[in-house]
Amino acid sequence: MGPNTGDVDHAKRGHAMRRASKAAASLTFCAIVLSVSGGSSAADEAFQGACASLSGRTIPARLIGLPSGEATVTSASFTPAAPAKAAAPATPDFCKVTGTIAPVDPAAQLINFQLNLPAAWNGKLLQYGGGGYNGTLVSGLAPLRDAAPDDVLPLTRGYATLGTDSGHQAASFAPDRIGQFGLNDEMLTNYGYASYKKVRDVAVALTGALYRKRPAKIYYFGGSEGGREGLTIAQRFPADYDGIVSVVPVVQLSMLFQSYIPNNVPQFKGGWLNPAKSETLAKFVANACDELDGLRDGIVGNYLACQPKVNVQALRCPQGADTGDDCLSDAQITAVQTVHASHPFPLAMANGITTYPQSLYGNETTPDPQRMTMTRWVMGTAAPTEQLDVATVSQQWLYGSNAVRFLLTRDEKFDVRTYRPEDFRARVEEVSKILDSTDPDLTAFFAHGGKLILRENMADLAQSPLAGINYFQSVVARLGGATVEASARLYVSPGSTHTGHGTSVLDGSAIPTMVDLLEPLDRWASDGVAPADALVQTSKEPAPPFALKAARPMCRYPNYPHYVGGDKAVAESYICKISTL
Repeated sequence: MGPNTGDVDHAKRGHAMRRASKAAASLTFCAIVLSVSGGSSAADEAFQGACASLSGRTIPARLIGLPSGEATVTSASFTPAAPAKAAAPATPDFCKVTGTIAPVDPAAQLINFQLNLPAAWNGKLLQYGGGGYNGTLVSGLAPLRDAAPDDVLPLTRGYATLGTDSGHQAASFAPDRIGQFGLNDEMLTNYGYASYKKVRDVAVALTGALYRKRPAKIYYFGGSEGGREGLTIAQRFPADYDGIVSVVPVVQLSMLFQSYIPNNVPQFKGGWLNPAKSETLAKFVANACDELDGLRDGIVGNYLACQPKVNVQALRCPQGADTGDDCLSDAQITAVQTVHASHPFPLAMANGITTYPQSLYGNETTPDPQRMTMTRWVMGTAAPTEQLDVATVSQQWLYGSNAVRFLLTRDEKFDVRTYRPEDFRARVEEVSKILDSTDPDLTAFFAHGGKLILRENMADLAQSPLAGINYFQSVVARLGGATVEASARLYVSPGSTHTGHGTSVLDGSAIPTMVDLLEPLDRWASDGVAPADALVQTSKEPAPPFALKAARPMCRYPNYPHYVGGDKAVAESYICKISTL
């Protein structure tokens, strides 16, 4: 996707070229036009010179729409195009810009950002989201979440791309203290919402400096914490973005962190499941639910109908004692049931929400140890201990205990197992207002022309997919179905784990989970073409020629892909059918 150069005639090009000796930056727009229409050494040199001229530039705080210090470009370097390699997609000629934004509080850390400006610009800016507690610079050079291995990078498509670390550096904290930044008010606010607006404003200023015009469209694409960031900016900064893709958004973030505590406390009392027991649970769920989608393939497709079919008491060991990996003890059954129960709060959180929803059954394990859903997210590779062992602890206990110690109680020695939200009411309510992206009023975002695409993965044990679904339904209830239909879509991906991967419990084959959501977002926001009711997800070989292994539809909520006959690896063998409890 190249820039639209139809409104730039030869006279304008010539005029721009004659101004080359005055300032390299003033040549940039001409250089881009020439590079798209065939390229020239003069154009290449002009772009490189304009890129270098950004180094050391400062953006005053008055151009940043929230309280902030000034931004400084620490480096700006031309990066030549690189062909695709076995493990890396192709990249174009671009200007790599890194910089920092100073805080207001001198005790707060800098916000780091990276902006990548392609020589062949399509006139649009794409901001990437982060993940987890953030703290690591998002480069904007990686494939998008759920991308197929042969998908073209956004930068190579012509997008200027942007990422940030959200205003703190994880490397400055011990591995078991990743939430320590929450002790500083400005750093927590930057993580919650402010840093994304700040780097967006700086990127717009720098883009204008290089290209001599502002982006025609600004998009945001993120998953998990990055998905929450996308909903945050739609709610808080509705006029600043034209399109948002939000994948598995941790929409009730402060409530999610707190829900991890009751999920994990039973493990201190004999409720821990080792990986073999998690696999036993996964096969039990598949046996109960697999064929509800019309096909026995080791994938739980009919996600809502599955839930009442799973009775974990049927896995009970004799007398409720732990007698082996093919059954669950009473304590282990309690642990599993707790994860799959909703978590009511004794106080109302932001926007009046009082409950965090339950997790769903379906694909509790995968062969990849980095993606084993129950083991990685809920149980860890060993039972939890009072002292965090980051080598074995579950992601839930690591994240939850850090949230309690550093964000909520602000007491690093607090015994997290004794935590009760009502004991810290004022602080809990304050943090919820900062972190929870649950405001259903997207009137301003939609009125501005903003488009929103959400995706929930129904085998997600990092967060409940029902949280995003409930949020979407709250927007419909607030604004009406017709308004939401014109501007937002919610898709669901059964069998997909939090990271978007998933495998059949029967044979370990990969579930089709790959899909490009940037292209339909751009068509919608730029051309008014709404996304289809079903998009095609794929599974492909990771190496060239990236052969297609399987495909199936990704349906709009509340539908799921129901098998109707034929080759199970072909998307046409499925129809989208309503899933109900």
